[in-house]
Amino acid sequence: MILLGIIFFEFIVLRLLGLHFDSIGSLVSFFVLYLLLEIPLSLLANAIPKALKSVDIIPSSKGLFSFLLDAGLTLAIIILLDTLMVNMKIEWQGAIIFSMLIGYMNWKLKKNDEEPPLIHIEEFKAIEKIQFK
Repeated sequence: MILLGIIFFEFIVLRLLGLHFDSIGSLVSFFVLYLLLEIPLSLLANAIPKALKSVDIIPSSKGLFSFLLDAGLTLAIIILLDTLMVNMKIEWQGAIIFSMLIGYMNWKLKKNDEEPPLIHIEEFKAIEKIQFK
């Protein structure tokens, strides 16, 4: 039910930002493909900043890098689907605004997440010992 609410919200935002489609079938196909691509890429977009924070490459897993990664992956998905699907079209300005909105929402949702432990501190070594026993 929550997934349907999210899809409906995304549809309204995309429609306001210039999504054009030929039929309801093409719209459903767009959202199914979007979700199939977005779920694994979202997992990747969440893991990369945490891994980089753990090895102390970036100062925070919830900062600008995380926002840009989320927004960039969303934009890449929309551009890919726009290119491959001939029966739907979204304006490039709308795709950029939509990806920034999704990146911002994900950034806000991550604000309360805990930072991962750094690789060189005792907490990380304790986790490593537990996992490899």
